[in-house]
Amino acid sequence: MIKEDFMKKRRIQCLSVCLLLSLGLLWAPAWAADKPKDYPNKPITIQIGFGAGGSSDVGVRLLADSLKKVIGQPVLAENKPGAGSQVMLTDFKNNAKPDGYTMALINIPQLQTIVFDPTRKALFSMKDFQPVANHVQDPGAVLVRKESPYKTLEDLLNDAKARPGQVKASTTGIGSDDHLAVLDVERRAKVKFNTIHLKDTPTALTRVLGGHTDVDFDNIGGFLPTVDSGLARILAVMMDQRYPDLPNVPTFKERGFDLVSSSTRGYIFPAGTPMEIVRYMEQSIKKAMADPEHMERMKKAGLTLKFMGVEEFDKFLESQNDRAKQLIAEYRK
Repeated sequence: MIKEDFMKKRRIQCLSVCLLLSLGLLWAPAWAADKPKDYPNKPITIQIGFGAGGSSDVGVRLLADSLKKVIGQPVLAENKPGAGSQVMLTDFKNNAKPDGYTMALINIPQLQTIVFDPTRKALFSMKDFQPVANHVQDPGAVLVRKESPYKTLEDLLNDAKARPGQVKASTTGIGSDDHLAVLDVERRAKVKFNTIHLKDTPTALTRVLGGHTDVDFDNIGGFLPTVDSGLARILAVMMDQRYPDLPNVPTFKERGFDLVSSSTRGYIFPAGTPMEIVRYMEQSIKKAMADPEHMERMKKAGLTLKFMGVEEFDKFLESQNDRAKQLIAEYRK
């Protein structure tokens, strides 16, 4: 009996370690960052380029609750919506000091489509930002209201093919991951939507639930509460495999379209922030993400954790540049 209990505990421990490894959250003592002298000694602000209530906003606020326990200071969330986060990023570049007290949330590939699209006239470049850590990788999905005649992805695509340019599809902004997903679906399915760009997830959800748009392209994290309430349904997800909490919802791949898309969200400081502060915050975010309470709250919010440290996050950002440039050329034709 004692041996069975011991083996059961060992299995639980192994499963816990495997989960943390899969999320990139297992602590490695060699990477532990020393706490900088006298930092932080006041609240830290995280700026968000989208409105309150969307999945980007929710993820930041959940991290802030966990992070404050790690660093011993309040962590404040500040919304500055507009132009798909361009308003916030412009203000961040112009006014945030490289002292470790102002971070910003960035959404990828949206950051790249702002920077590299000449029509956006961005007043900042990738070099203006210091990557700190990634937090979320939120898969893309397609949602309709419960009264919609579209019961399946095929229903939607067949109608879009029969009525080119008439089915209204909403996104959270030009150059967002959901905008790029719309373009990808149009290209692969040989259809044409009437694409309507809105400022954020709550606005897009309000429009589709009110019947002002026919379908909403966005991310699972923004959709789950509405789906759980019974007001809407997801037709398909843009993942390699089905989403665990939506076992009856197919992937685009299952329906014959090799489409995987997500919104990857992490944190930056202004360029020039001392690396000892960057390293300390990198490891503090990692520790906050490994907090079981944070993991459970993120799961309930439908937000998938994906930690990347300074170097990995920096390489990931760079890897997205060429893809963004190609898609910009496509939607600016």
